[in-house]
Order: sequence, then C-alpha cells, then structure tokens
Amino acid sequence: MTRDQARSPLLGGIALALGGIALLLAIVHFYAGPFAPQPSFEDSVADTAVAIRDATVARLRGEEPPAVASPSSQRNIDDHLTLAVSVGGGLALILAVLGFARGESMRVTGGAGVLGAASVAFQFAVAALGAIVAAIIIAAILYHLDFDF
Repeated sequence: MTRDQARSPLLGGIALALGGIALLLAIVHFYAGPFAPQPSFEDSVADTAVAIRDATVARLRGEEPPAVASPSSQRNIDDHLTLAVSVGGGLALILAVLGFARGESMRVTGGAGVLGAASVAFQFAVAALGAIVAAIIIAAILYHLDFDF
C-alpha cells in the first residue's frame, strides 16, 4: 500500500486526541490535585504506624488484633479523574491498534499508542513512587516506636 492509498486516519486521530487528553489530565491531576479534601500526610502515616504497632503487639501476646475501620466506599472527584485517565488511555490504545489494523498511518496510530500508554503508565509510576515513600516513612516511624509488652 503506497502513501496515497493509505486510509484516512479516523480511528488513529480519535485515539490520538483521547491519548493526549488522558495524558494531560493525568499531569494536571498530579500537579494541581488532589481536589477532594484529604487528611494530612502526618495523620495518615501516624494512624497507619499505630495500627501496625497495635496489631503486632496483639499478635505477639496471642490476642486477636483490633478490627480496622474500612475506608468509606464513596467516590470523590479524584477517584473519578483517575478512572477517566485510565479509560481514556485504554481507549486510545485500543483505537490505535484498530487503526493500525485498518492500515492507517503508522505515525498517527503509533503516536496515539504512545500517548495512551504514557497516560496509564504515568498513574502507575506516581502510585508506585508514593507507596515506596510511604513504606519507607512508616518503617522509619515503626523503628522508633517502643513496643512495651
């Protein structure tokens, strides 16, 4: 198929737009968010460290650990934004593959695939980095707590 015979990049163009919007939304949410009220980082880390300490002490004494309160199941704006980025990035990837299968321009479908994958990967990288930092901080706090039996 020559360049003149290539199909118009309809699916690739839609995928490119979706991937770009999803990546932009992920970056804006990272730098400007979170938009819903959040407990302070210190309170979250302290609550987690105390819960770990109490559960460890209870297990060492042979007791049943205290029940942990489950978080609220109500979604906030940050949850919806995360879902929108994931769906947008996923749709961009799917449409890019479909556009490639239709014989659309490799530049358009490849760019759409990269943008869709980048939007999803950005969220995973931010979550992984946050989990690693939180684990290090909690481990440091637990190291300095006294375990009185």
